[in-house]
Amino acid sequence: MASSVLFTQKRSANFLRYSVIVLLSLLFIFPLLYLVSGSLMTLDAVSVYPPKLLPPSLEWKNYAEALSVMTPRIFFNTIFFTFGILILQLILSFTAGFALAKMPFKYAALIVAIFAVPVFLPTNISIIPLYLVTYKLGLLNTWGGMILPIVGSTAFGTLLFRQFMVNFPDGLIDAARMDGASWPRVLFRIVLPLARPPIASYSAITFLTAWNMYIWPLMVGNREELRVATVQLAPLIAGGTGFYGKVGPNVTYAAALLSALPVVLFFLWAQRWFINAIAGTGNDS
Repeated sequence: MASSVLFTQKRSANFLRYSVIVLLSLLFIFPLLYLVSGSLMTLDAVSVYPPKLLPPSLEWKNYAEALSVMTPRIFFNTIFFTFGILILQLILSFTAGFALAKMPFKYAALIVAIFAVPVFLPTNISIIPLYLVTYKLGLLNTWGGMILPIVGSTAFGTLLFRQFMVNFPDGLIDAARMDGASWPRVLFRIVLPLARPPIASYSAITFLTAWNMYIWPLMVGNREELRVATVQLAPLIAGGTGFYGKVGPNVTYAAALLSALPVVLFFLWAQRWFINAIAGTGNDS
């Protein structure tokens, strides 16, 4: 009798727990579902009030029209901008984290403390100094001006990789050094293959941040041939009039989904290592 009561209580608790999870999931996913639904509606259907939750008919031509706004050049610019930041930041952060963790030198602790300061400062504080430096160097409206100043913001990544490498077994590194391996060989042949979880975690965060960056590309790369997806999308919702008055909200929804698709695919690819890194398991099998 007691076991039956406990089973009933446990089942009720599980039902309540999963109900809450489902409700919260629907709450968070509803904007995305409506975005998908709106991208498949006609202009009349998406403009009615109260809004329709499901499209009366599937208007796939919205995506063809969205590609006239989100052109291949826009996607190329965004990918180049994002991967330029990601690859250069990853190289700098990974090597700096290894040096601070495993290559003892004077004032290493002070340098770690200095790296910690930018992590606690709002990003907007550095925008004006970065812009002035970029302007003085003559890098406005260039790929170098768009990418290099952002690449220098490696404090978070350096501390992330340092924390991982502090816990890395010293025996593996000492054995390699005794066999005559140089520091670069130790880094790329021993540490790198075992550092996939933090690398994937950092890559997912950096990719998402760089892809969604708006203010900096708008300030520094305002030429049409340097325009990225966020800058191209912004006029679509200005005053609800569409892209300079020519693109309706249904096509705007489709363009937004096309812009978000690479981020979703990248995160799905990296999520296994991302979850392992967050959980702290370090297991990529």
